[in-house]
Amino acid sequence: MFTTIPKKALVALPDFSIVAPEQATVSAFDRSFHFGDSLYEVTRSYEGILFSLEEHMRRLSHSAKLALFEVMPDTDRIAAMTREACRAFFRKYGNTDVYVRITVSRGVGDLNIDRRGASEPYALVFVKEFEPHAQKYYDNGAHYAVVSRRRNHPDALDPAMKSGNYLNNILAMAEARARGADDALMLNYQGFVTEGTTNNVYAVKGNAVLTAPLSVGILAGITRDWIFQICESEGVELKEKLFTVSELEGCQEMFLSSATKEVMPITKLSGKPIGDGKPGPVTKKLHQALKRLIAQYCEKYRSQSLYL
Repeated sequence: MFTTIPKKALVALPDFSIVAPEQATVSAFDRSFHFGDSLYEVTRSYEGILFSLEEHMRRLSHSAKLALFEVMPDTDRIAAMTREACRAFFRKYGNTDVYVRITVSRGVGDLNIDRRGASEPYALVFVKEFEPHAQKYYDNGAHYAVVSRRRNHPDALDPAMKSGNYLNNILAMAEARARGADDALMLNYQGFVTEGTTNNVYAVKGNAVLTAPLSVGILAGITRDWIFQICESEGVELKEKLFTVSELEGCQEMFLSSATKEVMPITKLSGKPIGDGKPGPVTKKLHQALKRLIAQYCEKYRSQSLYL
């Protein structure tokens, strides 16, 4: 048995049955296994309420269009599977925050790269106890390394598609880890800053927050959208612009955003401190604002709590 299977986890199968992870299997002819021909989304819950599930379903549909799925995933069904998996988890393990990963395979077919002849797409929903990231990263910040591995060219494998084919990111992370960093800062083919391996990145320079535009070749992060809203409500100037690593020199702060990490400071880049090497006031302000937004969201949907 794979020794790192989470102790508290469940998987929802396409027929809505709920099983333990070790009981969840896929066909040896599954296209996601052979070709990485799949899509995925990750979200989490707060106090029994799934955060931004509708937004994740919309992005899943967009990814399916970019991936040229002949049969579009039934996102209403997948959302229902997700809720049922969470309810089953809460019944079994109690009202604890959960990490949710939704994977959609294009289907099962012969060992042929041609999509024709494959079955219809199907989804699996993996739910496990949410494990918060170590507090030290919020207190001291993360170390990112600018790596040589370039982000996929949009004309090759568009980063806007949240694909299960993650080898580009895996190799970037491996390079960053080999250099003693926590994650990689990836550039595009033109040398412009794009994103981390699983998150969007931002720099604070002067009086503005800078982040790469979607056109550079990045994922349209859902938490990124929240950051845009928060900056507007908090009176923080935010600019989408193309910028290089050299233009990061002199920035006061850097931070990242993702569904599971929320807002996390980046205080070191390729071994050199960002600003004074400590989490900055803008990063802290935006993280606190995001927490308030999450609390408001949960209060709004309290009547729809999944806890049973």
